Amino acid sequence: MAATLIKAVHDTDYPGGQPYPTTTHPEADTSPVTVQKIGFGDLRAALREGVQDWLACRTDVLVMVVIYPLAALFIAIALIDRHFLPLLFPVASGMALVGPVATIWFGALSRQRERDGVATVDAAGAIFESPRGSVIKRLALLLIGLFAVWIAVAGVIYHTTLGSAPGTGSFLHATFATAPGHEMILIGVLVGAVFGVVALATALVSFQLALDHEIGVAEAVSVSVRAALANPAVTLIWGLLIAGLLLIGAIPGLIGLAVTIPILGHSAWHLYRRMIRNG
Repeated sequence: MAATLIKAVHDTDYPGGQPYPTTTHPEADTSPVTVQKIGFGDLRAALREGVQDWLACRTDVLVMVVIYPLAALFIAIALIDRHFLPLLFPVASGMALVGPVATIWFGALSRQRERDGVATVDAAGAIFESPRGSVIKRLALLLIGLFAVWIAVAGVIYHTTLGSAPGTGSFLHATFATAPGHEMILIGVLVGAVFGVVALATALVSFQLALDHEIGVAEAVSVSVRAALANPAVTLIWGLLIAGLLLIGAIPGLIGLAVTIPILGHSAWHLYRRMIRNG
């Protein structure tokens, strides 16, 4: 079914007008990598090329097929079990921590389109069946573990401020109209920001490195952290863009996420190509 949802588009040029390479196989790059300093112009270019990849691949329908069942299940649990209500926002906001796991597929499509001039399910998916697939899975488990720790910490914050969860109305009133609620919000935002920074530095380019190179998890994360430290301003703005676009996409009944998630995934690939030089 996925093959019918993703359109294979062949272009002869990069978005900037340069010809695509003519390689036809998704082999790993074995050359050494070097972290580069980039500017805001590079970030704008990465976003522009991400949009162009999304227009070529049009994976928005596929994203909607995945998002809506998950969202419906998430909301149903919150409505049925009132004890889940205090974790509603931490779970929703914490999804950004595992965002790279959800968007790595789009990076694979961008990589294939860059190499071959065409993005197809079979060619892009071949990467995940290679030894690099196991590295990507371990990186995914790392972020999922970070997400689990965040949820546990958010639960501790709630229980040390507002206490046991009341009904929906009482919980909302206590959250926004009482001192313990304000304390919970303040501590939650500050602690959540720390988790966000850790996830951003860890996954800035690590997943893309695993797509493109024969590399271990530790080395991929190390290079990603070095890239973030070498480009703190760009990394910060990129993180804010991720949060902002996810929020904007979620507001209209989650419909916008079908656009913002693929664009972020494609753009992350192009940002990696600017931050990391091969050879």
